Amino acid sequence: MTVPDDEFETMLARARNFRRRVDELGTVSGPAIDGYVRDRLRSRRDGYALPPAQAELAEEIVALFQVSSLSPQQAHQIERQFFEG
Repeated sequence: MTVPDDEFETMLARARNFRRRVDELGTVSGPAIDGYVRDRLRSRRDGYALPPAQAELAEEIVALFQVSSLSPQQAHQIERQFFEG
């Protein structure tokens, strides 16, 4: 299954926005959120504890990556957009 192009572009924009928001949190919180997201994507279980506001942001990011209608290629593009900018 594949997400339609217009919806996919919106999802890419959300990934860029999430990246910007995480980067604005600084050198302590930003990497913590990235680590949490990576852990959740790899293991599909709860990552380590984050403060509530950071955990909420991290879970929004994870939810974007886990949209079931994304093709594997689209999912990879969204992850790359978030993690590599």
